[in-house]
Parts: sequence; structure tokens; C-alpha cells
Amino acid sequence: MFSFLNGKSPFDEAEEKLEAGETINGRPKLPQAPIMGWQDGVFLLVLIGLIAGGYYYYQYAKQKSATMFANCDALYVAAETNAAKYVDAEACYNETWDLGFVSDSMEILRQNRLGAIEDLRNHQKDLYADAMGAMAARDTVAAYKVVTEYNGPMLLSQGDRKDWNNIANNDAVKASVAAAVARADSIAKEKAIADSLAQVAAELRAKAVADSIEKANKKLARKGKRKKAQ
Repeated sequence: MFSFLNGKSPFDEAEEKLEAGETINGRPKLPQAPIMGWQDGVFLLVLIGLIAGGYYYYQYAKQKSATMFANCDALYVAAETNAAKYVDAEACYNETWDLGFVSDSMEILRQNRLGAIEDLRNHQKDLYADAMGAMAARDTVAAYKVVTEYNGPMLLSQGDRKDWNNIANNDAVKASVAAAVARADSIAKEKAIADSLAQVAAELRAKAVADSIEKANKKLARKGKRKKAQ
């Protein structure tokens, strides 16, 4: 192997020495390939170390990414039956941005999953806007209905989440809803009674009409018999 740290080949060095008059037994000194110097050995060791270190780091980063994405996937799948897990899944996928290795398939999966969670958040934001609009219109029953009928994950910001929980857990709102339900039940019962009475009255009227028709028919029948007898 030839030395290359000084930027010259052994033949260039020999030519310079020949021009300077260096000879062996009257003959020009032929160039000889020098043995690799210690500087070259150090350089090669460093180079080999970098290559080996890079390879092992790549394997480590690849394994770490695979493990972390598997954990995120497990959380996302669990969220299909436990909506609260969507928050954990989102946090997990957001941590993967700091990984040293992410394959194309991992990147696509991460984008799809985070996009789906963001869609859920936007849906809850729309419901939050509806609930706050109902509260502004003093329609606490409608606002309470919006927040209590929502079965998805809690993905609102801290401030919006506080408003949401206040509507769901406010005693005054619950009292208003209970009163409204009671009124609705009372109205429903009154309507049911009125409908029942109306039905009875209709049946009585129908029976009276039928009886009247039957009496008229009998009267006509008797008149007919008398005429025949005459």
C-alpha cells in the first residue's frame, strides 16, 4: 500500500531524489513502495470504526423505531373500543418525530393516524361551538344534550374542555334539564289522556250514530209490515 497523506506517490518522491543526485552504487535509486505509515493505520482504524458504528447505530435506530411504532399502533387499535386511548395514541405518534429512522410505510401510517385523530378533534370542536351557541341563547337543555350525547374522545384544548365539563356537570343546568324533562313528561301524559278521551268520545259518537241508524231501520221495517197488512 502506498502512502497518500503527503499527497505524493512514491515514484514522485524517487524522481525528486534522483534529480537531487541520490544514487546506489552509481546507479539511480529505484523507487520502493513504503510500508503503510502509522498515520495511515490510524486513519483506516477511524474509518472502519465510523463505518461499523454507523451500521450498528442504524440497526439500533431501526429497532427503536419499530418498537415505538408498534406501541403507538397498539394504542390506536385500543382506542377503537376505548375512545380515551386516542389521546395517548396521538401523544405516542407525536414522539416519533424525534426518531432517527422512519421508513416510508411508517411515515404514511403516522400521517394517516394523526389525520384521523385531528378529524375527531374537529368534530368535537363543532359540537363545542353548537353547545356554546345554545348556552348563549339560554337554551341549557340543548347545550346539555349536545355534550352528554357525545361518546367520542376528549380532544379539546384545556380551556374549551373546562367549558364543556361545566355544561355537563353544572347542577343548575342539570336542574333545568330535569325540569324540562318533567314538563315534557307531563305534557306527554296530558296529551295521552286527551287522546284517550277523544278516542272514547269518538267511539261513543260512532255508537250513537249506529244506534240511531238501527232504530230508524227498525221503524221503517215496522211501517213496511203495516202497509202489507192493510
